Amino acid sequence: MKKLLIFFALTSFSTIFSQITINGNFPSSMSAGSSIDADVKINKGTVGNFAKYQMDVPAGIIVSSTDAKNGNFTFENQRAKIIWVSVPSDPEFTIKLKVQAASDAPSSVTFSQKFYYLENNEKKEVEATPVVISIGGGSAVAETSLPTESKPVEPIATTPAPTETKPVEPVATTPEQTETKPVELVSATPKTTETKPIEASPVKKTTAPASSASEAGMTFKVQIGAYSTEPSKSRFAGAGKVNIDMINGLYKVTTGNFKTKEEAIKYRDELQSKGYSGFIAKYKDGVRIN
Repeated sequence: MKKLLIFFALTSFSTIFSQITINGNFPSSMSAGSSIDADVKINKGTVGNFAKYQMDVPAGIIVSSTDAKNGNFTFENQRAKIIWVSVPSDPEFTIKLKVQAASDAPSSVTFSQKFYYLENNEKKEVEATPVVISIGGGSAVAETSLPTESKPVEPIATTPAPTETKPVEPVATTPEQTETKPVELVSATPKTTETKPIEASPVKKTTAPASSASEAGMTFKVQIGAYSTEPSKSRFAGAGKVNIDMINGLYKVTTGNFKTKEEAIKYRDELQSKGYSGFIAKYKDGVRIN
């Protein structure tokens, strides 16, 4: 096995949204069949509760965790994820990863990274600048592209054209905005975009019937928690009848069952007055779609 790193030049990448930044250190090159240690520093500011770090890598690369800061680390389908039910309280913390290149790894690999969090009950993301590492002992400096602005998660997993970003919970004013997919399916190549919440158009609200064909079979619940271990229902006695379901490795707690999003929003606001923080979960024919 060749010795790790013929030329080791650290490269940094950074993306900033308000007070949130991602800074990572990776070498510009490594040998096939070897492994390297990488540090990723996350400045999350005042963000609390649920958060997720995600790294996508090409075939031939394996990522493992050496320090996930008490988060739940997984590596599946060439995607490394660390999920925190409660993100570390420090404004800035560093996670440590080990990156291993197979003996038949390609000559150049690209890493993309994102940090997901909740802001005002909306799921948002900060996307880091991609970094390129040469495999086989090359000495080229790691390639980076211009940083992109953070944007609310766009749930449509297709090749994107430049568009304005939308909140992950679309306002049910048109048939296209009522259909969503799970956040984890987002795999968009980063492009410079503007962050701009969508305001419902009064004209569209009056013309789009509440029981349109796109909402057939749609129901809405309020999610008030997500846990790595199954919580007791007695913990949510003040929220009425709750359901606890295992979804994407977390026990998610929901309550209520409404035919319209407006009813679910009203119930969510009532729960907030009782001390429960939550957001709207959507179901199509009984199957959760966000």
